[in-house]
Amino acid sequence: MISNLLILNSNYVGARDLHWVDDPKAVLGYNIYRAFDYPTSWVKLNSYPLTIHFYRDETTLQQVTYTVTSNDFVEKGEGGHWVLHIPDIPYSTIVRGRAQVTNSPQDVTILMDGKSFRPIQVQGLDQSIWIQRDNTLHQGGAVSDLPAMPDLTQVQVFQVVYSKLVNYVDIYTRLTRTFYTVVGIGADGQELHTPGEPNTEIVDTQQIDRMDYMQREMVRRNDWLFEQVGEPAFLMFRKTKGVTCGCLQGGLNQPRTGCSGCFEIGIVGGYFGPYDFLYIDPDSQVMRTLQEGGIEVERESTAYLGPSPIVQDGDLIIRRNGERLVINKVRYKSPRGVLLMQDFTTTLLRRGDTRYLVPVVYPQIPPVIYNPVYDITSQPNAGGEPISKMVNDPDAGKNWENPDKQDGRTVTFNRIKGNKNPVI
Repeated sequence: MISNLLILNSNYVGARDLHWVDDPKAVLGYNIYRAFDYPTSWVKLNSYPLTIHFYRDETTLQQVTYTVTSNDFVEKGEGGHWVLHIPDIPYSTIVRGRAQVTNSPQDVTILMDGKSFRPIQVQGLDQSIWIQRDNTLHQGGAVSDLPAMPDLTQVQVFQVVYSKLVNYVDIYTRLTRTFYTVVGIGADGQELHTPGEPNTEIVDTQQIDRMDYMQREMVRRNDWLFEQVGEPAFLMFRKTKGVTCGCLQGGLNQPRTGCSGCFEIGIVGGYFGPYDFLYIDPDSQVMRTLQEGGIEVERESTAYLGPSPIVQDGDLIIRRNGERLVINKVRYKSPRGVLLMQDFTTTLLRRGDTRYLVPVVYPQIPPVIYNPVYDITSQPNAGGEPISKMVNDPDAGKNWENPDKQDGRTVTFNRIKGNKNPVI
């Protein structure tokens, strides 16, 4: 059985992080279970065995394609419109851990025999989508932007593409207690025990952090520093469980150098991720040495994290500029058993290192660029037209907040995010 199961609020709002001590008998990994109100009706959260001892339960959306039937057209709209209803509430994106119900036609796509059309109106809470039946132009449109609407009676396949909510994590209210437990998977592919079995580790959301006031204040001040100077980066966890790579066959004790299957870890895949986190990149000395093959750059520096996510030696940090650093010499500061901070050393990987081959697929859609002084709808391909100038319009600066700001950055930083021609 696993031990020391911890549940912590992630430093990315709208998520909970689980961490536990490795179970040697869990050869193939772990399954994560969640229950509400009382630890009985357990529901498995992961779709495949987890090969690390870390899991993030977060609000997620999933894109679905719904095939429309004649019964979905519950009414005929007035003024040349069709109105259809879909079975799910459509969502647009996740902002600060909250799923946003869409009311924008840009977030829903209509497919008629494979050809895409944009609806004229979407009412997310009503689950209704309005479709224009004629080619009447709207303000700001162009003839080339509006394809001819086919006769709906002649359409063979009518589909709607939208995003629906598949997992919701509410860390804002405490009305419902959430329980978590972790079950190991043995070498035969079977779970080592049932979820919630007596003497197994079970944690709930009213036990998060288990900190006193002073400890919570220490973490809060560190989080404030992360907000000011933290750099959004990716974290890749080094696998400790999983299928043994083929490069270890034949009695070899060490993985093959340059293996692209395990990246010299010995387990297929090598790493798990990426996860969003804030990296404190300190100013550190860079050593440049002239070698036969060229100039070699070495950099080693000390960084720190809050209580989550919990890192271990061998994990990778991937910066947005392409640099990859390996974590080592991790030190946990945990007075009275409560994890408050993690100190560790990061070392820049040399060029040609196998770990630069680890693929990183960002699981989320990049945030929408927001610039309140430019109208991006008038000329989408030309970068937009200026609405007003700050020097002659005193009201132009009142709508200066970014509703889609990147998690982990301050409001001040995001006032200029994505603005190629900032107006200050």
